[in-house]
Amino acid sequence: MQTKYFKNMFQNISQGVMYSTGVADSETKNSWVACYICAGENEESLEFKAEKAFAGCKDEVRLVAAGDGSEATIHQLMEFVKKNRVEQVILPGNHEKVAKELQSAGVKRVVEMKPGSSLYDKKDFWQFKIHCYGTDEGCFLVMFAGDKGIDWKIMDCLMSVRIFDKAKCGSPQIDMENLVCCARCGLYNDFDVCKGHNQNTGKGYTAGAMLLGNISLKKYSEAIKRDFSEVRDQIRYISITGNMKQADGELSTWIGESRTELNHYYILPSGCADTGDFITKILSESGRNRVYLTGEKCGVCGSGFFISRKLD
Repeated sequence: MQTKYFKNMFQNISQGVMYSTGVADSETKNSWVACYICAGENEESLEFKAEKAFAGCKDEVRLVAAGDGSEATIHQLMEFVKKNRVEQVILPGNHEKVAKELQSAGVKRVVEMKPGSSLYDKKDFWQFKIHCYGTDEGCFLVMFAGDKGIDWKIMDCLMSVRIFDKAKCGSPQIDMENLVCCARCGLYNDFDVCKGHNQNTGKGYTAGAMLLGNISLKKYSEAIKRDFSEVRDQIRYISITGNMKQADGELSTWIGESRTELNHYYILPSGCADTGDFITKILSESGRNRVYLTGEKCGVCGSGFFISRKLD
């Protein structure tokens, strides 16, 4: 039976976040990983704190996007590239020196995005929309990662969301020869099973992630809503590492209003300052909103699969 697997993983790297998506298809036998890395806005330490099991991918990583061009983010990006075979890196702004270092480290292609530019990438049933915001002095990448071309009329979907700790942390890579990872986590941890994504609304499934990094939501929320309007209905996870005091909640309201019948998961690093008021605001907006704080010992995993309604 045709089955398409996906895994969204979020882990803390000091005050920032490392997001990885693993994708696999039983029909094509393709299996690959893509990542988004962003240090915290007030990052002081350059120590790369992602667990080795999480940071390592046995196969080639086809895409890595850097949330901003800060010294801490670039340092963490370089450490990741040294540990993995990376096909393509997306950078915000002009980083000629960094680009040469990445290529020397084995990266096949480096793309430097200018403020106001956008990039679209798709492989198998997964897509990436990336927009660059800011100025030449400092810019940010916002990325959406989610399914593309899945017809909910002929495909079913099951997804679960749960925490994982470093003792049980696995690679984002989906091993087609050993698909017990999700079952094992589900048996031994509390988790949410996400059912009824479509609810006969015709909006399709909602399994995508919105990576906002350190961008100012108060300043750029209108631009983000405009640029990502086509995937609004697909946003399930929202990852933020920036100043929570500057987050006015407008963007979260926009996301929540699209699929009011579904849970939305906000992933925040525990080292990020001033999260209290923001968490209260998010939780008070909707009983469907969930907040997870990632730390050095724990992360969040949202994995699942699309499966054909018809028997082979």
